[in-house]
Amino acid sequence: MKTLTEVGIEKIGRRFVNSVDHAAYTLDGQPKTVSPFRKIVEGTSAKVYVYFDDTVSGTVENVQLIDTDGDVIAEATGRSFSKTTSKGLYVAFKYNIREMEVDASNESL
Repeated sequence: MKTLTEVGIEKIGRRFVNSVDHAAYTLDGQPKTVSPFRKIVEGTSAKVYVYFDDTVSGTVENVQLIDTDGDVIAEATGRSFSKTTSKGLYVAFKYNIREMEVDASNESL
């Protein structure tokens, strides 16, 4: 039995994307930060795009989303992107929010 409405699910997604303050990453091994390029919520889908423009050149790694509390809330670790000044680079964090039923009969209060 579902208990969350479509509005409730969308609000969870909106609160998630609105909590993103910036992205942290390493460029050729040096720590850097950048503001999110775009934050989108559509129904059950929440997306945060990080864009690296023509001022960034080198190896982009360990892209993380940092929230307003300073906590890492998402990360693309283990991925490496070779970035030249002639092309832009987007790193997209995409999530689908859905309610799942759980058997609460074994839970104690």
